[in-house]
Amino acid sequence: MEKLLDEKTLEQVRELLSEMKGRVKIILFEKENCEYCDVTKQLYTELKEGVENVDLDIYDINSPIAEEYEIDKTLAPATVILASNGTDLGVRFYGIPSGHEFSTLLQDLILLSKNGEVELSEDAVAKLRNINKKMRLRVFVTPTCPYCPRAVLSAQQAAMINENINGEMVEANEFFEISSKHNVSSVPHTVIEVFENGEWVVKGEFIGAYPEPNFVEEVLKAVEG
Repeated sequence: MEKLLDEKTLEQVRELLSEMKGRVKIILFEKENCEYCDVTKQLYTELKEGVENVDLDIYDINSPIAEEYEIDKTLAPATVILASNGTDLGVRFYGIPSGHEFSTLLQDLILLSKNGEVELSEDAVAKLRNINKKMRLRVFVTPTCPYCPRAVLSAQQAAMINENINGEMVEANEFFEISSKHNVSSVPHTVIEVFENGEWVVKGEFIGAYPEPNFVEEVLKAVEG
């Protein structure tokens, strides 16, 4: 099987990940008859074997551990990344993090190796930390979108700050049904959902990679809505 990460690419990845401060664990949830599960497994396996400080666990998406992490079973492959202290900080990838989203994955590995030491302003951290509703920020992306990583990292850093929040990348091309449900046509497209009365309710959405203050404003607006 042809490698996804050649030696030159791995050298660049190793250099970038030299910033890591501890080990992190990637957890992949897969299922049978899944178009992108095998290639996602290959990507993570090559990453684990090619760099230090990355561990990999693989489970079926219908396993009890998937329930534990509240994985959306309709979206495989699904990925959770744990911080170096073993904590789940709400970082999720639905679909393969390829193209520009591979850089998002690497940035998450660095941040989570520091147990979620985010790169947001003190003001943004304070506002996001005060959110007391269970919510998820789903960012629909495509691998060729150069603006999507910024949007995904904003959502996932919000998750790292607040245990009530999940920051989720959703690869729009892989999951046509849910993309159509949210009328995704341009990316990045962020859908903000709050868990109310036992179900997820859409409270807001926006298109584009918003600057930090505008991103925080949209999240807070959704919480209050």
